[in-house]
Amino acid sequence: GTALAVEAPAAEESAAAALPSFAGARVLLADDSAVNREVAAEALGRFGVHDVVCVEDGAAAVEAAAAHRFDLVLMDGSMPVLDGFSAAIAIRAREARDGAIRVPIVALTAHVVGDGAESWQAAGMDGMLAKPFTLAQLGGLLAQHLRAAPLRDPADIVTSEAPRISDDVLLDEPTIANLEELGDRDFLARILRLYIAQAPQALLELETALARGDAPAVSRAAHGLKSMSANIGAAQVKDHAGTIERTARDGDLTRLAEAASGLDGLLTRTVSALHLRLDVPTGSAEGEQSEMAHAIGGQREAG
Repeated sequence: GTALAVEAPAAEESAAAALPSFAGARVLLADDSAVNREVAAEALGRFGVHDVVCVEDGAAAVEAAAAHRFDLVLMDGSMPVLDGFSAAIAIRAREARDGAIRVPIVALTAHVVGDGAESWQAAGMDGMLAKPFTLAQLGGLLAQHLRAAPLRDPADIVTSEAPRISDDVLLDEPTIANLEELGDRDFLARILRLYIAQAPQALLELETALARGDAPAVSRAAHGLKSMSANIGAAQVKDHAGTIERTARDGDLTRLAEAASGLDGLLTRTVSALHLRLDVPTGSAEGEQSEMAHAIGGQREAG
């Protein structure tokens, strides 16, 4: 992985200095979302962890874990090719077969309740970190699995709990503030722009799968959109995508089409709100929204 350099003001540098340092640790980060990888890598960097190897699917994670020695594996649960839980099982099987040292594996998951919430235990993982996470939560996890000489106990890192947001709020400001806390304003802008570029593609994948009646593919696409939306605070898109994901698991295509209705308009409004957040000129924002709507419409016609 590539270290993400962040120019921080003096106050932010002072805050970073108060965090525990796990410099020298090597971490394998497996997540199919570029948005999620950027956020996690930046957060790890705040704790001095810059040797981060990123992969995009479970099969690549299994290969990387076999080829290199890692101090910690952060594994998304839902990935293409091989899901994170199956990848963890494969890594544990190889360790047992080869007599290799057991590497700590932690699940990165949005499934904090319901089906999938405890899947990490059955897969032989060592813990779970819910997305989106705070610096305090990540610091506690790193302190549990990595050696360090902390200047402060991670539990002392002050972070505010995100309040419950109303149904009509497009963007969750506490989540966005947490992103800025991880890096700086430039990092926040980079992550939001990455979401603006990638979320419409995830929607197109969802629409394409729905058009061909592929419920499992709809579920995967919806999960990806939900996950990246949670990380940047796109609250309504996250909730809507989560509903689609759950409905897709049931395989009822009629209900699935109903559940997916309105997602494109919701994403367009969310992208507009993000453009305003980034101070993008109105004309430019409207142009990108028009292009997104046209692309979605063309994909539907092709289906």
